Amino acid sequence: MAADPRPAMVTVATGLRLRGPGGRLTATIVPGGIDQLQGRRSVFVGRAGAETGREMEIESSQTYGRRLAIKFRGCDDAGAAEQLAGLDLLLPEGHLARLPDGAYYILELVGMQVRTRDGLLVGTVRGVLNPGGAAPLLAIAGAAGGPDEILVPAAQSICVVIDRAARTITIDPPEGLLEPA
Repeated sequence: MAADPRPAMVTVATGLRLRGPGGRLTATIVPGGIDQLQGRRSVFVGRAGAETGREMEIESSQTYGRRLAIKFRGCDDAGAAEQLAGLDLLLPEGHLARLPDGAYYILELVGMQVRTRDGLLVGTVRGVLNPGGAAPLLAIAGAAGGPDEILVPAAQSICVVIDRAARTITIDPPEGLLEPA
């Protein structure tokens, strides 16, 4: 079977909403996200989780906090902008902004195996929760014989090695972290 040539689309902002009569829209940047539109000429507009979207040329964009204001070329009135309301902003996975060393996209972490420094298999990352604390939590599907789910803070002091190539995370858990509640 041939590989799918279409790149995976990543949601970078959600919930386009009308912002005034001139065709401007607002959206919410995904949690933990950065301004992915800085310096870009276009972005895809569609539904989160969709394989594709409609590529639209950016006339202007501005971020303020976790919100984004955007104006698309040719979308010059409220009627045209209203047709985009409720949709999301998407980018091909390979076109995301480069993160600083030590920072990772959630999509990179999901599916990675998690092991302790001693080599004990803890499980596989199935998601990342952002409860608003100091560090996001890795939601790990526990290995056979262990708990169903383990929450591990994604702090550098605990997640000591993240190896993109090997798709593994090595943790040094504090005492009691991996014990059943």
